Amino acid sequence: MEKEILRKLMLAGQIAGRARNFGVELLKNGVSAFEVAWKVDEKIIELGEKPAFPTCLSINDIAAHYSPVLNDSLIIKDGDYVKLDLGAHMDGYISDTAVTVIVGREKDNIVECSEKMLEVAIPMFKPGTKIGEIGETIANVAREFKLNPVRNLTGHSIERFTLHAGRIVPSIKYDSKYEIKEDEVYACEPFVTDGSGLVKESGSNQIFRFLRENPSRLLEARKILDLAKNEFARLPFAKRWIQKIISPTRIELALKELLATNSLYGYSPLREVSGKNVAQTEHTIIVKDKPIVTTR
Repeated sequence: MEKEILRKLMLAGQIAGRARNFGVELLKNGVSAFEVAWKVDEKIIELGEKPAFPTCLSINDIAAHYSPVLNDSLIIKDGDYVKLDLGAHMDGYISDTAVTVIVGREKDNIVECSEKMLEVAIPMFKPGTKIGEIGETIANVAREFKLNPVRNLTGHSIERFTLHAGRIVPSIKYDSKYEIKEDEVYACEPFVTDGSGLVKESGSNQIFRFLRENPSRLLEARKILDLAKNEFARLPFAKRWIQKIISPTRIELALKELLATNSLYGYSPLREVSGKNVAQTEHTIIVKDKPIVTTR
């Protein structure tokens, strides 16, 4: 790996780690989820880079992709399992990290399990390791805790300006003989629950990503598409980021048109199907004989 690329990956990771730690301190009873997400996004920018995707605050049985919108009514309460998931990028070189906090309480076995799942996986990110072996090792930890890994949420490979670059890192035994290669970059993010271990889409889209430029009838749609392509560098962006730019009375029509024409892809919150709590822990890792974690 070129020294300049490594430098950018490390800097993006350090900034994401600092923003994550900053966000953890904000997670208190009575705080607005929107306020936390907005402040963490701003912290990444204050530290000198841009968010690689919108800060997410997925609570209790919502496992992922809840990114509060403007005037969101969600208030964080004592006892909530908050998955704080965020990322930064420097010139398209991406970091992705997450932590689970039980507000006002010490961590329990679900959070501890998620942390251990990641801990045992990190040393496996060496050239030649089979992805299927990583998934099986992660699943064995969940079994030790008598919990269930979330089967249909995975980690992922990362490439420049591409958050999900094609390879997955499962949390279950997986029939893949693919051997990871030196200098590949992965986000490893085990999810675990005392529920059934499956998630489904639930609620409206709060996150979007540029797909392609198609003709748009609405001026507002064209403006959103231009922001998605240029300002947000084709990476995922939050609805709240454009709610302060586009008229509230027009934004829903514009987004509906862009989704219908496959100009944007929309992400909905993902809920655990049995309604049980979910924990997640995540770091970004560069594959080496001694794996490099960029987001400590």
